[in-house]
Amino acid sequence: MRVLLFGPYPASGQPVTGGVMAVVQALAHGLARHPDLEVAVAAAHVDAVESEETDAGVRIFRLTVPRYPRTRFHKRLRRSLLEIADRYQPDLIHAHGSGYYAAAALDSGRPQVITLHGVVRAEAQNSGARNLKEWLAWQYDAQFERSVLLRAGHVIAISPYVRNAFGAYDHIHWHDINNPVDDVWFTTERHPEPGRLLSPSRVIPRKGTDVLIEAFAAIAADHPEAELRLAGETESMPDFVRGCRRQVASAGLDTRVHFLGNLGRSQLQDELARCQVVVLPARQETAPMAVAEALAAGCPVIATRVGGMPDMITSEKTGMLVPPGDANALAASLRQILSDPGQSNAMGERARESADRYRLDSVVDRTLEVYDQVLAETRTTV
Repeated sequence: MRVLLFGPYPASGQPVTGGVMAVVQALAHGLARHPDLEVAVAAAHVDAVESEETDAGVRIFRLTVPRYPRTRFHKRLRRSLLEIADRYQPDLIHAHGSGYYAAAALDSGRPQVITLHGVVRAEAQNSGARNLKEWLAWQYDAQFERSVLLRAGHVIAISPYVRNAFGAYDHIHWHDINNPVDDVWFTTERHPEPGRLLSPSRVIPRKGTDVLIEAFAAIAADHPEAELRLAGETESMPDFVRGCRRQVASAGLDTRVHFLGNLGRSQLQDELARCQVVVLPARQETAPMAVAEALAAGCPVIATRVGGMPDMITSEKTGMLVPPGDANALAASLRQILSDPGQSNAMGERARESADRYRLDSVVDRTLEVYDQVLAETRTTV
């Protein structure tokens, strides 16, 4: 079988940027290990040079995102993706997201599967859009998502939250498959350092970085050993990042809050090995890879009770869940964890056990079952 994935894929030698990219890379590598499969990825990125390469047995087609990608409903990008499909001649296309990748898969007329990684309308409400242009872009993407789902047939839901959010689309054939976590995260050897807090997420309003800084400031005096390490990109919303830095400075915590930027795999694995707890206080999430990877690495996770996170974290067993936007509740959970390293260690052990459902081989097996079902239906209707 020849499978073509439509989705983001990291450039050679560059770190993964975002959960969807991590999923596409892990899934492509997992599929490529199967002896009866040929696997390729078509990935579009800003400033990318159109090229073709091979990575871990996966053929990678790179596309350039045009300057105004939304023009005429992503027509240029959709056409470029279809040209790659015509060259590669896949038996099936597996698109990721509800944007131009999914639209192109549907345009192709080939057997296709779509994995939904988010709920755009919910993300729009928590985007922190700074001006009318950004607000309109979010509204456009939400409407585009709706147009894709009206056409979709087989869709993979990475969380029960996704199914519930799109329950009105009762024509869709849903498949429940968790995101895959690369095997490397399960090999993380933990040696947690008391007081070391890690937040592996982008510094943007939706991720709640400002709430986390406020909560950390509230407990910092009582826990002088504590430090907060923010591991995520800081380029996309510089005004928000500057506001977060001002928060840190106003609280006198410049030497205890570290903006690490986007980390490579080995650096992030080292951070996961050394942290006492991972903290992700997002205002909205679906099924973040940062949580799945942290659980696989054996880290307890403090997160907000939003989106799909209650399906990933069992409060008081593998981590803690707090209300979104509530710095006081988050501070209380931080105090509890920091005051009892034994509790956080026990949570970490249970966290790794709970992560078995994200193991790459099992996710690949389940995905192949969906591919077989889609192809069987196609043969029946021809």
